[in-house]
Amino acid sequence: MEKIYKIALWFLLPIIDFVTIIFSGMLSYGVYRILEIGQKAVYPLSDVFRVCFFVGIGSVFIMILVGGYQKESGLLNVEEVKSTVKGMSISFLCFSMVMVLMRYNMPRYVLVFSYPLSIILLVIEKNLCHRLLSMSRAVPGMTRRILIYGAGELGQELFRAIANSPKRGIHPVGFVDDAAELKGTSYRSSSFHNSSMTISVLGTGRDLPTLVKTHKIDEAWVAISNARNDTLIRILKRLRAKKISAAFIPNLYKVFHHDMKIDKVGPLPIVREVKPHRSHPYLMVKKTGDIIGAGLLIIVLLPVILWIAVAIKRDTAGPVFFCHKRIGLKGVSFNMVKFRTMTTDTDPYAVNPLNTDDGRITRVGRFLRKTSLDELPQLLNVLRGDMSLVGPRPEMPFIVDTYTDLHRQRLEVKPGITGLWQLSGDRANPIHHNMDYDLYYIKHQSFFLDIAILIETVFFAFSGI
Repeated sequence: MEKIYKIALWFLLPIIDFVTIIFSGMLSYGVYRILEIGQKAVYPLSDVFRVCFFVGIGSVFIMILVGGYQKESGLLNVEEVKSTVKGMSISFLCFSMVMVLMRYNMPRYVLVFSYPLSIILLVIEKNLCHRLLSMSRAVPGMTRRILIYGAGELGQELFRAIANSPKRGIHPVGFVDDAAELKGTSYRSSSFHNSSMTISVLGTGRDLPTLVKTHKIDEAWVAISNARNDTLIRILKRLRAKKISAAFIPNLYKVFHHDMKIDKVGPLPIVREVKPHRSHPYLMVKKTGDIIGAGLLIIVLLPVILWIAVAIKRDTAGPVFFCHKRIGLKGVSFNMVKFRTMTTDTDPYAVNPLNTDDGRITRVGRFLRKTSLDELPQLLNVLRGDMSLVGPRPEMPFIVDTYTDLHRQRLEVKPGITGLWQLSGDRANPIHHNMDYDLYYIKHQSFFLDIAILIETVFFAFSGI
């Protein structure tokens, strides 16, 4: 059943994309006809469909080449969105050249409309598929059911990784831990936006045979960060003796802060660290895009900004803006600007409100925080060069003072208004308690990843706390 599910999945996803692209093209032609722009030419729907059909086939093929259908969807599904944006950009660039060279008599407006429309619809479709795949993990026989041996830091890290990779077809049923006092303890892992999974410690290693039979477990994955080598060998031998399929998660993520590449020399595995490379052209494009993007957003959103300023002044006495000292690139401090959402007597460096019922938040502030509109003034920080549109959230100085070497990697890139942490269900928790998102961004930073994060931010801008 699991194999049938996986085979169907790999065939189904490209087909759904293919249909979505055709629909986007046909809808774009309909928009062109309704707006009556250009030469107002009318084409038989069969001709339009034929073009859309070949564009769909070509686009899906290109997305296969750029890795749009890999098992690993990446943290928060953003890698799949990135591949979609990259694949569709290459596809429409190629088809634009073909239409020009072949002098195909088709309105250029249709192509212009279908490019953003196809990306929007594909992103919506993939988010829906991501949620459906997450739900399907609980269906018996559809996925591989595993126990995570070890409820410590590494085990919880593994749980979060599985929660964010539904395409792998893995269903974590629960934890097993030799600390008997942990039995019954529940752990929650946030994945995309606000969706989450919760599993509990079901027992100790001695309970494995019973747990495997009771919960129909396929494998046990050993993930113990502080175990000695002889302890791990003993656990793996116990699993083999009980004929329980086992996998072993090496505790290297604290040592290798970047991507790992595994080679083999004879029978021996060699683990090599691959450090991220930020090319100069990418950094130049990112800087230029930040300035142009922030400038355009300020112009377009100026009426909204003025309306918010008036609403704040009429709601409570005090300044419209709130400045907060934060730490940016290479540890340099700067003043981050936000719309004021709390009363003027609030300690600026007190613990942030975890919900909108906090008495320190003003009436207008509740709306601003819920819609994330309080972040709009940070566009000024982007223009000044303190921040980027996309990047890790900047932290307060007293928190940065407690950073470990791992945490300080956040300071290697410019902080941003939006990022992976803001898109996660963990955004209600302290930033420094959820380093996975920022470290993932730093490792995989690219132009198309930035675009994917911006697109996701637009979709879910009104789901903030």
